Amino acid sequence: MLYGLYASGLGALGQSVRMDLIANNLANVNTPAFRRDQIAFRERLAEALEDRPDLKYYNGLVHRYGGAPFIDTIAYDKHAGAFDVTNRPLDFSIQGSGYFVVRDRNTERQYYTRAGNFQFDPGGNLTTADGRYLVLSEDGDPIRIDVETGVDIKLDSNGNLFQGNEFLSRFQIVDFADPEGIRKFGENLYETFAAEPQRTEEYKLVQAVLESSSVNAVAEMVDLIRTVRSIESNLQMVKIQDSTLDRLVNEMGRPAR
Repeated sequence: MLYGLYASGLGALGQSVRMDLIANNLANVNTPAFRRDQIAFRERLAEALEDRPDLKYYNGLVHRYGGAPFIDTIAYDKHAGAFDVTNRPLDFSIQGSGYFVVRDRNTERQYYTRAGNFQFDPGGNLTTADGRYLVLSEDGDPIRIDVETGVDIKLDSNGNLFQGNEFLSRFQIVDFADPEGIRKFGENLYETFAAEPQRTEEYKLVQAVLESSSVNAVAEMVDLIRTVRSIESNLQMVKIQDSTLDRLVNEMGRPAR
């Protein structure tokens, strides 16, 4: 009986995590270059008696007897979204593999992003849309323009940035040999934890075009409905088993008269 409560409870808990991911995906359906998060479950098989202390929702009772699912991995979609023409000169997209390199103004830490919706701050520095991160050139320095000349930025077919007719800089574009070595940091950025960035030429830069989010709102809504129903089913099973356990304790355990 307790096993059933654990199994149903863990099922509801796992689906609630999935619902949080879906909600976050839907919230970023219009975020440039956002990669949707996805979750994978694995069944606790009766044969799998080895300990798994790395599991986030490990439960010794359920794992020993099997039958309940557990969260195996939470990862993001590695496929790029569609490319939309914006006609905005400070929008850039990487068609192919690679990431823009940006640096936090406050901590000096480097991060990586596919979102090329940039802007210039009052000092002439090219920054991310929120202005917090500086976009770096291939030399590792912030890309900067002469604000007195005006913002007339052009990108040629070789990836060179020009301000008017004067050469300005080139974006630093990097990639990772092991795509599993980076993870989402937040704010549409990625950080490395088990991989080193490498310069790459396997891409094409395009101006006035943005990579869109890889989230399909219709598919996410369908998954959301399924997830809610799964949570309701698991919670209903918890309620039924709790009621049965209550009768077992209070009626069958009552002393005979």
